Amino acid sequence: MKKLIIFPLICVLALTFFSGGAVYAQEDNGLPDPGITPDSPFYFADKWAKQLRLMFTFKEEAKVQKALQFAEERLAEVDAMLARNKVREATEADNEYQNCLVIATQSMERARVKGIDTSEMVALAVSKHLGVLDDSLADAPENAQMVLIQTRERARTCQETALRSMAQGNPEKAIQTNLMLMERQEYERLGNLGEEISQIARGLGKGTTVDQLVGQATAYHLEVLAEVHQRVQEQARQAIEDTIQNRIENHERVVTALKEENQLGQVPEEPPIPEKIPDSVRQRISSGESRRK
Repeated sequence: MKKLIIFPLICVLALTFFSGGAVYAQEDNGLPDPGITPDSPFYFADKWAKQLRLMFTFKEEAKVQKALQFAEERLAEVDAMLARNKVREATEADNEYQNCLVIATQSMERARVKGIDTSEMVALAVSKHLGVLDDSLADAPENAQMVLIQTRERARTCQETALRSMAQGNPEKAIQTNLMLMERQEYERLGNLGEEISQIARGLGKGTTVDQLVGQATAYHLEVLAEVHQRVQEQARQAIEDTIQNRIENHERVVTALKEENQLGQVPEEPPIPEKIPDSVRQRISSGESRRK
């Protein structure tokens, strides 16, 4: 009986300190080598090893960092399994990825209670994951798309939780981070979250500073959206036009609020509409027409 217990413990300890070597060659997607993957008979030991390492990491900041590291390794496993059309194994790795994000989120919240802010670390790490997932979804076969969509939804939730957590302690930093992330991905989702952060800031008495940051960022974001509008296919342009109009309407709301506080500062009173925006979009903006129902 003792031998039956000692042997798996030795396996776990070995995997804890000596991670498995390369099993699959990774594409240049920024992910680490997946190491031992769910199609290996030793994957159970890899899971135990990671659980033990997290269990014996007592400082919350270190646990957040380690959970994010393991999440990235699990994401590499998802990628490796889907590359070999092993959807069941990819789903198992996806479940482990989600578990790592849950641990990172819980540890982030416990750290915040102790006065340690790890929310930026989480938000930026997950932003990288979302970039990988978006690229993978573009080329994924139909049977793999559901796994990737599920993974992406969990990553989005984690990122949004991190930004909300950041807003509770430092809404200016939260809006700056959110604006930076909007330059990379998902304008509509992060734009809506920015509105929520602004409301949190107002509740904390810091709405003016946040409004100034949002107003000053309008010009750059409209430039980016105008470039995206030129690149995307015809059927995708409607969504970009909606986003442009929402961004302009938001700028107008910010300007109104700042004027009431006499705090307009360097924020341009008129929305800085880029020259690259087509005349059809300009006409729609000037008329205030909205096709979104």
